[in-house]
Amino acid sequence: MNDEEFISAVHRHRDEPAACLEFQPRIEKLVDFEHCRQICDFVHGFEAKWERHVATSSLHTTLPRERGVYMFVWRPPFEFAFDPNGKECVNYILYVGKAGIENGTTDTIRDRYYSEYRKFVNCDPNTLWDRTADTTREQRLRKFLNLRPLEFWMLPLPLIDAKEIELVERQLIRVFNPPINRTHGTRLRPSKPEPAF
Repeated sequence: MNDEEFISAVHRHRDEPAACLEFQPRIEKLVDFEHCRQICDFVHGFEAKWERHVATSSLHTTLPRERGVYMFVWRPPFEFAFDPNGKECVNYILYVGKAGIENGTTDTIRDRYYSEYRKFVNCDPNTLWDRTADTTREQRLRKFLNLRPLEFWMLPLPLIDAKEIELVERQLIRVFNPPINRTHGTRLRPSKPEPAF
């Protein structure tokens, strides 16, 4: 769906309440500055850099065939102006995922985007005004990957063990508690308690 169709849908539903997203970041983790620093040091200790892309249905063609972690991030066009000439937007992390199974070559960032997300990104913005309960991951993806402007942030980790990639994903989910990753405030994939590092 192109930008004109998206704008048309937004104006058509302008006076109707849209579906709600509940952002419930883990305050007890975010106020622990040392814990945040430790997670950042851990994630950035792989000497990899995050990359940011506009999420489109064809983005997979430019993504790497590498393992790593990724996030869908909504960046509404509401800017705060700071001096000198600095501007910042609010970022909402909607979903955190990983790509890379043990010794796998087909579970890459490109493959995951192609097989799981491209069919939902920028498809039907009218779903944003569907107020029925979203009880499954697919229902939430179908609805909220229509938000714009939507970005795909990724951290390629081609040389990292699959268990380490899973640990990075888990730490990001535990801190940000993204709304598409959970059902009624609970993570979709339960995991047994373990030390952070």
